Amino acid sequence: MKKNLLITTLLSIICITSFGQKHNIVNSSIALRNENYSDAKKYIDEAYNNISTANDNKMWNYRAPIYLQIALKDPDLDQDAILKATEAHIKCLQKDKKGRIIVRKWTAEEDILAGLVQCGYKLFNSAIDMYNSGDYATSINYYDAIFDIIPFDTEDQLKRGNITKETILYNSFFSAKKMNDNSKSIELLQQLIDINFNDPNIYIHMSNIYLESDNFDKALSYLSLGREIFEEDQALINTEINLYIKLGRTSELVTKLTEAIAIDPENDILYFNRGTIYDQEGKFLKAENDYLASLQINPDGFGANYNLGALYFNSGVAYNDQANGTSNNNTYKKLKKEAELNFNKALPYLEIAYKIDNDDKNTLLSLKQLYYLNGDYKKSEDMKKLIADL
Repeated sequence: MKKNLLITTLLSIICITSFGQKHNIVNSSIALRNENYSDAKKYIDEAYNNISTANDNKMWNYRAPIYLQIALKDPDLDQDAILKATEAHIKCLQKDKKGRIIVRKWTAEEDILAGLVQCGYKLFNSAIDMYNSGDYATSINYYDAIFDIIPFDTEDQLKRGNITKETILYNSFFSAKKMNDNSKSIELLQQLIDINFNDPNIYIHMSNIYLESDNFDKALSYLSLGREIFEEDQALINTEINLYIKLGRTSELVTKLTEAIAIDPENDILYFNRGTIYDQEGKFLKAENDYLASLQINPDGFGANYNLGALYFNSGVAYNDQANGTSNNNTYKKLKKEAELNFNKALPYLEIAYKIDNDDKNTLLSLKQLYYLNGDYKKSEDMKKLIADL
């Protein structure tokens, strides 16, 4: 008899406790409706932490919007609100045996999805805020959480806001870089390389990491890999050349390019690359010849037009400086004439480069100065305005 009484008492306690937690779910929904987020959090947390309602569908149904509203409107209540909101929304989208979302009795699927997309935007913006405040680890955690959302965003609402796998990985890399976490940085950059992310800088970043550990072959291999994809990218070309110069191996690179030219003499990029090396080494005539050879094959190559124009322009500046530094009148005239000759040579190539890419700041800066030196002040002023607009 006593045993039955004990069982009855225990069952009564369990029922009362369960009822109490169900009541907490109801109270949380009322508090949410009244925008009393502090009470809503208290009630839903009690239900979440109690075994009788920890996995209750209705509990998830209200936990999702409560924590989303806290994240959006009262984040001081809980620093992890957006992570909890994301978890809850994903829980709400779980399906029953008939393929229906488990919270369908209370909330439509499209409303849950809309809330989840809001979570994605909030996570992305919060990750940026954390990065700017110096909390790089939390920034990465927020970015990572977005990966759980992307599979549900079948209408690409996040993508329209430029929140993609690529941007998440790239932004995460910068956080890892700030933490000096080379292992994580390599992991993130390799993922970007594997999905063919359209930014040549990822190869430069990868090269720099290996350069820090004196793994020069790896550093060079990633620059070479990048150039295979972004053949005309000047930053990649310059980084590779500078590394070969630093290692005292420029002759090795020139030899490779010369051998490649012998096999494929109609490849303008090969001449352009070799010309860039000669340019950086101060070998004016060899650089000039290679740039001209590149342009003979491809007259519309931006890099060769710009570099050749810059080669002549810099030569003109050097002659000008020498002229201004001499007291001999005859020498002054000769040097000024050479300067003018080079400035005149530079102009058509830089103007072609401008026509090919009118948003390139270096081209605009060169033209602004060149027009000024030639006395064409109006065009110089036009270039100045374009630079300001950029």
